[in-house]
Amino acid sequence: MRKGMIIFAAILALAAVGQAQISITARDVPRTVGQQFRYFAQSDSIYVNIGNPGGPQTWDFTTGDTSFIGTDLYLNPAQSPPQFSRANVVIQTDQMNLFGFTDPGILYCGLGTSRFLLIGIATTFQGAPVEVPFLPYIQQYPLPLRMGRTWSNPVSVDQQFSYAGDTYRLVLNATINSEVDAYGTVNVPLGSYESLRIKNAVNYDATIYIWLLFVWVPVYEQSGTTYNYDWRAATVGTALGITTNSAAQGVTYINGLRRLMGTSNLDAGGLPVAMLPTAEPESFDILSSYPNPFNGQTTIQYNLNEATEVDLRIFDLIGRQVAQLEEGYQEAGTHEIGWQPGDLSAGLYFVRLKMGSQMRQQVMIYLK
Repeated sequence: MRKGMIIFAAILALAAVGQAQISITARDVPRTVGQQFRYFAQSDSIYVNIGNPGGPQTWDFTTGDTSFIGTDLYLNPAQSPPQFSRANVVIQTDQMNLFGFTDPGILYCGLGTSRFLLIGIATTFQGAPVEVPFLPYIQQYPLPLRMGRTWSNPVSVDQQFSYAGDTYRLVLNATINSEVDAYGTVNVPLGSYESLRIKNAVNYDATIYIWLLFVWVPVYEQSGTTYNYDWRAATVGTALGITTNSAAQGVTYINGLRRLMGTSNLDAGGLPVAMLPTAEPESFDILSSYPNPFNGQTTIQYNLNEATEVDLRIFDLIGRQVAQLEEGYQEAGTHEIGWQPGDLSAGLYFVRLKMGSQMRQQVMIYLK
């Protein structure tokens, strides 16, 4: 009897070790031009169970909010601008969530046998194009990716951009400490995937300046730590992504979620970036917020091409909701609403307008 129990325990131990040996190599990283991954995405603050370090464990995210669909589309690297010519994987994404940039953008990446790098990004700020090359490159993760691997990235950005005739400067210093801290099966709407969970702890210090009277004047300063969890699976990349400001695990409060719900192949390899198809026709937009930058109050103006349910909210730079301005049915036409931050700190805020599965965001700068 005792011998049988020992054998049974050994079998269980071997099974656990086998599950721990999930490994993702360069061959498993998506890079097919024209491949598109679609996600049910939400930025509402909610409680979810993200699990704990170790494994094997199971994460069940098959159900949840389905009102917004986000996408990652793989583009032709040959069309990269000269400053990103070393990129061999290029991803157009609707959800940047990177160093204060939340508009849709493009990630220029380098895939090798031993690591997956982020070379630079291209996005917009208040409608103005912004390109940020990273030197040194940011290591997104080492390869092969296995349980227990750790790495770290120092990030330094000093970028100027123009808006409404003024010149602004973003200075960001950050450290990204990463580790593969858990493994198991993640269940999402598209299916079940054996996954490795990457935990990224981002310690950052960001300042935005405006050029006034021949000197840089700070208009926004913020520092802190945010956490990003990325469940990586072979062939599909990110099966589940979660962002949170809390270091707690298990059941915790999060402010961003993406669940893989579909994949397809588009004939996008030969199209310039500006001609890439959108998922749905435009039916609304944020037209403006004025004044911007503002002191005390700003007015948000948006247009609806049809009568529909709308949701208009304000978030701070790290994704916390600070105001809900509209929620409900509205007629087609141009709408305006004022916003007063009151006792909130000066800095960058994002106004987000949702209609059905579509979403638009704009940055507002609050000066005190």
